[in-house]
Amino acid sequence: MIKGVHHVGLSVLDLDAAIKFYGQAQSFDLLYRFEVDDSPANRAMLQVDNASARAAFMRGTLGCLELFEFESTCDTAAPDRAVNAAGIRHICLQSEISDGLYDSFLVSGASAHARPAGLGTGNSYVYIRDPEGNLIELEGTPWAPAGTCRPWFAHAALVTPDINRLTDFYTMLTGVDVHRRGSFGPDAKFDVVAGIDDVRFHGAWARLTNAELEFWQYEAPKTVPAEPRSAAALGWNHLCFESDDISSEYKRLIAQGIDLHGPPHDFGNAQVFFGRDLDGNIFEVLQPGRGAEVTVEKMLTDGDGSQVDAARIAARSAA
Repeated sequence: MIKGVHHVGLSVLDLDAAIKFYGQAQSFDLLYRFEVDDSPANRAMLQVDNASARAAFMRGTLGCLELFEFESTCDTAAPDRAVNAAGIRHICLQSEISDGLYDSFLVSGASAHARPAGLGTGNSYVYIRDPEGNLIELEGTPWAPAGTCRPWFAHAALVTPDINRLTDFYTMLTGVDVHRRGSFGPDAKFDVVAGIDDVRFHGAWARLTNAELEFWQYEAPKTVPAEPRSAAALGWNHLCFESDDISSEYKRLIAQGIDLHGPPHDFGNAQVFFGRDLDGNIFEVLQPGRGAEVTVEKMLTDGDGSQVDAARIAARSAA
């Protein structure tokens, strides 16, 4: 069974700089660094010609990041980072309604085309880009629990040329149905947030236990199919889902004919396997080992996680 979103992977040019940036405003704490050897097993697991990388795992409230600086990154093409480009497009951090988080990231080297703005939902929204150009959404919420000083992981977003096909895939993968769909634009307030004139798009959301998956298909400018990216290519490079029975997940996905890189593989204190969704995006399934420091259950119960989860459940019930 899939328990939730464990982490999102990001391939960077400068690991040390990325660790510093994503630690801003207590967004993520560095848990540990590690090295990825250029072994045949790791090459097969990641489907890369050279698996050698410096890496770091960063823990946040309700979601984590895994950062990679691949030795071969300089030889790989940078992804299209346009808002409407197909792929794993952004992560979202939520906080109280304030420009404080936005200002803190900009001081640390982020860029933005606009300041936080409303869309009529009661929340505030803004897209920023980290120093390497990767997209991050900052969302202010009126229900933020009192005394919670650090932002929390809210969702990971995928942009697709076929939203129905991709949402069906992730429903199959996670066992979680889409709970909301909508179509948006043209409307000036969406143009401000997206940074695109006359933007039009369709959206869908699936709510896992600790975080959501968000899906977008743009009609103007139109999202077009993208070639599958290497795990070593710069940018958001994979979504990881935690399982409590990785062997069963592997067999289930093989039976569904899903493109998998190989069988479960020991990697640190976990078993993992990687595969591709129907758009070619990389996903990972991970089963933590005994005594693992990070699990979805711990995210929901440790530190600010329990307060945030209780507050958002109350807000959803009220809505």
